[in-house]
Amino acid sequence: MENKGEKTRIGLFGGTFNPPHLGHQRAAEACVRQLELTRLLLIPAFVPPHKSMPTGSATPRQRLEMTEIIARKIPRAQVCDLELSRLGPSYTCDTVEQLAAEYPGADFWLIMGTDMFFSFHKWRKPEKIARYCRLAVVAREEQEKEKIQRQQVFLQETLGAESQVVSCPVTVLSSTQVRQDLVSGSGDGELDEDVARYIQSHGLYQPSRRLEELGERVRQHLTEKRWRHTLGVEEMAASLARQYGVSEEEAREAALLHDATKCLSIEEQLKLCRQYDIIFDYGEQNTALLHGKTAAALAQDKFGSSPQVVQAIARHTTGDRDMTTLDKIIYLADCIEPGRDYPGVDRLRSLCRQDLDQAMIQALSDTIEHVRQKGREPDRRSQEALDDLRSKKENGK
Repeated sequence: MENKGEKTRIGLFGGTFNPPHLGHQRAAEACVRQLELTRLLLIPAFVPPHKSMPTGSATPRQRLEMTEIIARKIPRAQVCDLELSRLGPSYTCDTVEQLAAEYPGADFWLIMGTDMFFSFHKWRKPEKIARYCRLAVVAREEQEKEKIQRQQVFLQETLGAESQVVSCPVTVLSSTQVRQDLVSGSGDGELDEDVARYIQSHGLYQPSRRLEELGERVRQHLTEKRWRHTLGVEEMAASLARQYGVSEEEAREAALLHDATKCLSIEEQLKLCRQYDIIFDYGEQNTALLHGKTAAALAQDKFGSSPQVVQAIARHTTGDRDMTTLDKIIYLADCIEPGRDYPGVDRLRSLCRQDLDQAMIQALSDTIEHVRQKGREPDRRSQEALDDLRSKKENGK
């Protein structure tokens, strides 16, 4: 119970919590104790801006539910779903501004590990964060003490950021290591027992070996930026597949392979066209669309993908008549993955959760209009897909 005469001291503890583990729990308890917090908000991110969610991750909803489990065991802690409800990348500057408006007059502490503290000045709008929050750096005793002190002085002088070290002598765990240990069968000791039971009952962190192998092979042919995009599409496609009742495995596979040939030159693309008897009918201005067909050909020939997956990959650049639910999911996941940032993307993300066909109509309409504004003629398949969807909507199909 908060005393009305005391100023509210709120700790903000963000992260993917993929999964939440004993390291999170112990760090949170240390912060509540040493910072004398009246409230601790655990804030799961939808997708953090500095990295993509790995293959085989828990869903946002599952990460929220696991975080709620550990929150019940930490004094004065509760879960805040602010960033999960935002859907796009989770920027701390936006989060703290919104929470400051929600809790006027409160003292905020932004909790982070040493790695995040050392890179804080490179975050999005760090000076804005520093206006709202003091920084709480969770570190083991004497761990990089001098380096932390130098960073404290640097951030104070350059950003006006106040900071305090929170001592947490227990070894800090890595979520990556915990996931790897869970796959190998040795990770339960790093988790709260109720979280461990939740993971077991939901079959989490046991990704398909086929998907892992596909990801490893595709990544070799993509730039780091394109690979991050691919992982974002995979995460979004899996989420939409669960919502609309199609195979999550097929959605993930199509997403992983949809841009498999994206980084090839036009000469290499045309070579694949000759190899697989692909008819090039996009027009000289639309060569960027060709990777949909060449990636689909490789998916069928080299990776043994199902006809449903091959078709979804082939249609993800243009759409087409009579699109299946999987086709629509891959097309839209490519448009709204968390790394996308363009006018109207948040509206389209919201529409995808309400009505997949209406989202397709919106996405195709926007794309066709954008292409025409660039002085180019849209691909005929995009217009046919749009006309087909509108007709079915009007006829109640």
